[in-house]
Amino acid sequence: MIPIRLQLTNFLSYRGTTELDFDGLDLTCIAGHNGAGKSSLLDAMTWALFGRSRSKSDDDVVNRIAGRNGEQAEVRFEFLLEGDHYRVMRQKQPGRTTSLELQICAGDGDWRTLSEPGVRATQTAIEQLLRMNYDTFVNASFFLQGRADEFTTKTPGKRKEILAELLGVNRWDSYRDAVHQRLQLEEGRRAVIDAQIEAIELELAKEAERCEALAEAEARHAALAAQREVKEKLVEQMRHVQSAIVQQKQQVKNLHAALVRGEARLAELEQASEKRRAELAQAEALLQDAPAIRAGYEAWQVAEREWKGWQEKADAYHALQRERRPHELAVESARSRLQQQQQEHLARQAEVAAMAGEQTTLAESIAETRAALAKLEAQRSALAAQQDAFHDARAALQKLESQRQLWQQEQKQLDLRRREVNVLQQAEGEVRANREQAEQELARLDEKAVQLAQQREQYARALGDLDRLRNEQPALEEQMKRLRQRIDQLEDEAGGSCPTCGQPLTETHRQEVLAAVQEEGKEHGDRWRTNKEKIAALEQEIPVLERAIRDGERLDRERRSQEQRLAAATARLEETARKVEAWQAEDEPRLGVLAAKLADTVALVAQQGKVQELGKGLEERPALETAYNGAQRQLSDAEARLASIEKARESWETEGSAALAAITARLEANDLAPGAQAALASLDEKMATLGYDEAAHAGARQTRDELEEAPQRYQALVKAEAAVRPVQESLADLEAQLRDQQAQVVEARAQHEAAAEALAQLEDGAGDVAAAEQELFDLREQEIAAARRVGAVQQSLAVLEDQRKRKAELQEEGEQLNQLIRRLDLLKKSCGRDGVQALLIEQALPEIETDANDLLERLSNGEMRITFETQKALKSRDELAETLDITISDNAGDRPYENFSGGEQFRVNFAVRLALSRILTRRAGARLQTLVVDEGFGSQDTEGQQRLVEAINVIRDDFARILVITHLSELQDAFPRRIQVQKGPAGSQLTVF
Repeated sequence: MIPIRLQLTNFLSYRGTTELDFDGLDLTCIAGHNGAGKSSLLDAMTWALFGRSRSKSDDDVVNRIAGRNGEQAEVRFEFLLEGDHYRVMRQKQPGRTTSLELQICAGDGDWRTLSEPGVRATQTAIEQLLRMNYDTFVNASFFLQGRADEFTTKTPGKRKEILAELLGVNRWDSYRDAVHQRLQLEEGRRAVIDAQIEAIELELAKEAERCEALAEAEARHAALAAQREVKEKLVEQMRHVQSAIVQQKQQVKNLHAALVRGEARLAELEQASEKRRAELAQAEALLQDAPAIRAGYEAWQVAEREWKGWQEKADAYHALQRERRPHELAVESARSRLQQQQQEHLARQAEVAAMAGEQTTLAESIAETRAALAKLEAQRSALAAQQDAFHDARAALQKLESQRQLWQQEQKQLDLRRREVNVLQQAEGEVRANREQAEQELARLDEKAVQLAQQREQYARALGDLDRLRNEQPALEEQMKRLRQRIDQLEDEAGGSCPTCGQPLTETHRQEVLAAVQEEGKEHGDRWRTNKEKIAALEQEIPVLERAIRDGERLDRERRSQEQRLAAATARLEETARKVEAWQAEDEPRLGVLAAKLADTVALVAQQGKVQELGKGLEERPALETAYNGAQRQLSDAEARLASIEKARESWETEGSAALAAITARLEANDLAPGAQAALASLDEKMATLGYDEAAHAGARQTRDELEEAPQRYQALVKAEAAVRPVQESLADLEAQLRDQQAQVVEARAQHEAAAEALAQLEDGAGDVAAAEQELFDLREQEIAAARRVGAVQQSLAVLEDQRKRKAELQEEGEQLNQLIRRLDLLKKSCGRDGVQALLIEQALPEIETDANDLLERLSNGEMRITFETQKALKSRDELAETLDITISDNAGDRPYENFSGGEQFRVNFAVRLALSRILTRRAGARLQTLVVDEGFGSQDTEGQQRLVEAINVIRDDFARILVITHLSELQDAFPRRIQVQKGPAGSQLTVF
């Protein structure tokens, strides 16, 4: 993969859109201060390709200012791969999902999409195209700061861990964990099967007890069935009596309801009769007052006619008043509008009169302001020259201060190293004690390991003895059975033939043979019982040994922990010695040189005085600029105001004065809405002709209101005259019905009393049916429970046969599980650090060694070579132990890594790290065409920086692109091309030199 173009928009510290063209940037330095945005360029590449960067989430890659404005971040990355030109575009807006697109450049220059449906599928397509994921890409192409010697300076055990992580073989740890989980699962299943078999055996032992329980359950069920039949007959008889009582109760209820209805009807008839009598009395009273009611009604009719006549005139009068209102409003509106226009013109007349004096004042002010501007312009020109001199002096001062800051930073770093060395020296005794304790603990764990090996051998022997004894017992039982048959035959067949040779037996011979057979049987029995005791003892001993062996895993963990502790302490001591030596040889003298340089402040103080002197003269510049800008604004405002006054006076003289005279004349002549005024005169004439008198109208209304009850009394009189005869006839009919209903109520009451007496007699002879039915229900429940009990016991007996079959199946399944558990245990060991992982690392090491030596020969002119050793002989016993030691050879022979100089160590680190990168890309199926070196493999002194440049120049032909990121100005000029990154108020910006 070869970068072609990188375009960033609102990404991290880059605000807006920034583009970087890699054309011609074969070996390039990316320079800039810390925090300027150098590493953000690398983040942009990895985020575009893999959606990952140093930020914790995609929302964090969006520039904060752009994010607050609702803008999105976008990275477009173009690269060459196997001759094809590709482009990846990834966008992100805070709070929304990420979008991703993959394109390829067609022959005509257009872009053709290769994106899949969805971001995840497109990401998979990109990784398949590159043949690398994020981890492989970063570990292969990026030499991150402070990690160049990460591999070579570690202990052998730590080197294996790092190599396993880089090669990806540590994923076998997850396989081992998965096998371990499966092993625990299968062991748990085996324990469950053993518990099930034990439960089945306990259940089979209860067969006789269940047969006895079945007999008892069947006997109880039969007895309860007989009791239930007797009780059912008794309940049936009681139910017949209860049915008759229910029928009689219903009859009593019906007779009572009829009696209640009769009494209610009687009450209704009495109430209706009283109502008719009251109506008849009211009608007769109205008939007696008939002449007065008719006279009042006639007077009301006269008053009603008079009031309606006045009401019609009032309606017409009010309608004419409503017609007047719009015309009155039109006249008033016209008058108000003219008065408002008159006031506006009068105000304008006064304003124009006042402008005459202001016009003269403005002309004088404009002349004075123009003279002041000319004077200020001359002062500004003089200050501009002084400002240029100030900027030059300040730039020189900043250069001096920047140099001193670099010295102070270097001094601070050296002070930190001095304190670090002091801390290491102070802790050296404690670290040595820690190492001695680790060695003692390892010795103790070695003794325990020997004991554990003996226990494992004892465990294997015990398992073998247990299997042998268990296999021997059935044969002994069979032999004892045959001997028992021979003994029985000899005891029963006195004088018969010999069961062995077939010859006739004498009594003496029979007794001798019987004694011999009994002795042989006793020997077999003693042996069988001895085996049984041994089996029991072994069954108790084996779990104890198993627990002890399981403690072996804990012992291994403790041993690994102590080995790591020992390795860490040893590495710490070696690091202390190395850093003390480096401090005394290089850093301590350099610290004295820096102190002397920082103490010499003559040039700095002189330049500061010069800048201060020039700066004092520029202090008047803000006030001068303020005065100049104010004068310009004052002149502009005065000129605009003068033009406005001239225009206003001209407009008044031509138009305003004539309009004011016309408006005043119309108001004085009352020339306002002539149509509305004519309409008002016509309406006034109509209202006078109508002759409406409001007082007469009110008097007619009062007379009518005083007679308002006359119509109602007249209507009541008419109804009374028509209703007297019907009410009399209805009253006579109601009294006849009342007498008949009274007779029916007396008869219904007698029938109800007779039925109630009969019901009481039936209830006296009835028993407690509910109690009898409850007893019958209880008997049936007991019978059902007894039947269930019989069925349950029968089912429990039937289950025993199934349990026997299930026991055989579980035993077979348990044996299969035992085989699977043994295989899983073997697989777990194979997936561990000493299994497949060690094999894969051993296969990769020759390839790494070849690549590292190829580069190392070029870096050292063929004088140095590296060798990896994966095994070493143990001092305690004649065996080999797994390791990963590094041996380096030169013209003087083989030496450890620590015995080489800093420059030689750097060449080894660089060669090994690049070899690891190459094998990563080859295993991923890709080619390593781009190399990024971030901050020069950590803090390097001047010599280390030169070694870095030399190493990169040696390998520059192996790569299409090499990018070196640094903030050191001394290193920037050592490369043919430079990308300068600066950060300002508008974000990070880059320039290619």
